[in-house]
Amino acid sequence: MKQFKHIISQFCRVATVVATIALFAQTTVAQENKKLKFQSENGMLNHLAIGLQTGLGGPGIDVAMPVHRVVTLRAGFIGNAVGDIKFKAINTASQITQSQLVEDDAVKRAKMVDKVELAIKPRFWNAYIMAEAHPFPSTPFYFAAGLFAGSRTFLHFRNTNDGALESLYDANQKVEDYNKTFNTNYPPVGLKFGDYVFTADENYNIDVKMKTWTVKPYLGIGFGQSMARYHRLSVALDAGLLFWGSPKFLLNNGTEIKSTSKESGITHFISWFSAYPMLQLRLAYKIY
Repeated sequence: MKQFKHIISQFCRVATVVATIALFAQTTVAQENKKLKFQSENGMLNHLAIGLQTGLGGPGIDVAMPVHRVVTLRAGFIGNAVGDIKFKAINTASQITQSQLVEDDAVKRAKMVDKVELAIKPRFWNAYIMAEAHPFPSTPFYFAAGLFAGSRTFLHFRNTNDGALESLYDANQKVEDYNKTFNTNYPPVGLKFGDYVFTADENYNIDVKMKTWTVKPYLGIGFGQSMARYHRLSVALDAGLLFWGSPKFLLNNGTEIKSTSKESGITHFISWFSAYPMLQLRLAYKIY
């Protein structure tokens, strides 16, 4: 009987210790789960997603990390290098009416050139960092703001027949000399692009670049998720404006090309085209 009582007493002690340990372990696990849940909702850099995108800004790749419960930070690279766009441009030598110039051999040769094929080469790339603010965590709507930095050249214009514009170069030199000598204001001889005249360089080529700012602020809105909450894959659509200043047309030597008109055509369009519209579709995969 004494042995039985001793066994019961030992069993009760062991049961008490086990129960105490189990209760302590349960409390610890609950606290850890609560802590992990808090970190998941409010932590910094506790997730990482990689994304691919395409749209008006071109194809790109980026990575995203949360830095707050409602803020996600993205950094990446985006660029545009589509094929050349070719078109025929008319030279302005035919507009010269001054008899002294019309009789000049250089101008006569330039007038024999009807149209020249130009190629527009889109070559626009930028690295960027962007913050997304999700003010309503239960909805996929968000605001976005960031900075893009990279190429200043948005478009590059060049003739397809390399070194073949000697007559246009000579005629333009003749017009420049004539304007200096007789204090006249005849427009340059070159190829017309809207209200601009692209003149040939000493290599007998048209080499003109449409330049923007190097650093470009961005503001936009989005719909979707840059980083999925409960799944690996997520989709988001960004729409915004990339502020790049008023674009300028520059010759290969850095000289800015002035417009022949300020009230119509491409010049009027360029004057307010100080922001480039962006529309990007992004597919992301959450690594962890």
